[in-house]
Amino acid sequence: MQRMCVVLGGVVLLFVQPAYAELPAEVLQQVFSPYAIEKPSVPGLTPGMVISRETWEAAKDYLPLEILDRVKAGEFQFSIQETTDLPVSEAYVEATRKYAEQVRIGPDGELEGYVAGLPFPRLDPTDPSAGLKAAWNMRHRDFGDIVQVWNTFRLVPESGLPDREIENYYVVAYGMHRPISDGMNPNKWERDGILYKEFFHITNPFDLKNTMSLKHRYVRDQANDDNWVYTPASRKIRKVIVKHEDASYDSGFLNEDFFGFWGYIRSYEWKLLGKKRLLAPIGIKAVSATFGGRGSWYPVDPWELREMIVLEGTPKASGHPYSRRVLYIDQQTFVPVYVLLYKRDGAHQKTLFELYGNPQYNPGNEHVRVPLWAGESMIDYDNRFASMTVVTKILYNQPVPEDFFNLEKIVSRGQ
Repeated sequence: MQRMCVVLGGVVLLFVQPAYAELPAEVLQQVFSPYAIEKPSVPGLTPGMVISRETWEAAKDYLPLEILDRVKAGEFQFSIQETTDLPVSEAYVEATRKYAEQVRIGPDGELEGYVAGLPFPRLDPTDPSAGLKAAWNMRHRDFGDIVQVWNTFRLVPESGLPDREIENYYVVAYGMHRPISDGMNPNKWERDGILYKEFFHITNPFDLKNTMSLKHRYVRDQANDDNWVYTPASRKIRKVIVKHEDASYDSGFLNEDFFGFWGYIRSYEWKLLGKKRLLAPIGIKAVSATFGGRGSWYPVDPWELREMIVLEGTPKASGHPYSRRVLYIDQQTFVPVYVLLYKRDGAHQKTLFELYGNPQYNPGNEHVRVPLWAGESMIDYDNRFASMTVVTKILYNQPVPEDFFNLEKIVSRGQ
């Protein structure tokens, strides 16, 4: 047991808190280093092999049916590479070891006892709360302290020629529940309860240039985000309400779709469907993902065998555009690699690919140990187009000025 003294009104109060054991090394090994000793292998799926309309049967047990059907139809093909070991940061693993055993889900669905690291490294499919725990794992995956991305957002029909291109500078910075490393404490927004701040700056085309937005995501999932928008026409920044189920930029993306799921955990019922070994587009050996196939919509860099967690989310709101989403989450990094999205009638409508790269092939990030985002593609089969993000440059954990997210600073950038 641990003892804690608190002085209240001149009276010393003594509280006794339970002492939690640290997470066993074998659990950390299984979660964060599953490929350190032995890479997964399957007869007939060897590095260099191409999965296509002619060879799809070799992969029939290692792809979701909805993706396999697109390969069978000849919409795209990909080669296979050896599985890449992509461990997250040592500080994140250490925080998981120290704190995971004390984390609980409270009666309101919020986390209790969470400090840093992966909240729930042990996921038992028989646990009724396993789906909700996996959703919290996704929320608190190792995203890095600060991420800066220069990218182009494209709306692409079947012709493969973009109907619309929007160039962006995007920054997300975390200020709570970050593991402390190198003597630096990135948890600077704890007093305000802000988990992260997110900034968008449109740099092109001319009609949208210098439009900017700022979001505060609070650590309590029950608290709504705060959002502000600056437009050059008004030269003012105003607070707005952003609905997560609305489309962004008239695209296939809902506001909650980015990075696989960027919405409120409370808005969904979560169910852990199990764990599978699957092929996935991860470990890309470039800064940006390569797209090809139908409409140049599909990720065609080599795919590899990964241990995956399958998580189903069902919206609680009856009027939501989706009946459910199924996320295929990489076990080692806890990033959703692809997401299947279904209409209200239950039919599969969209596939979202979130692509992540190998740091060794990403200049400026060679020694970073967080999942390196390399782009995304949301394919809308009903409307026959894709909403895609093509990454030009990305930097992790490079500092930005202390006043970077100040509202006044945002206004000055637009003038």
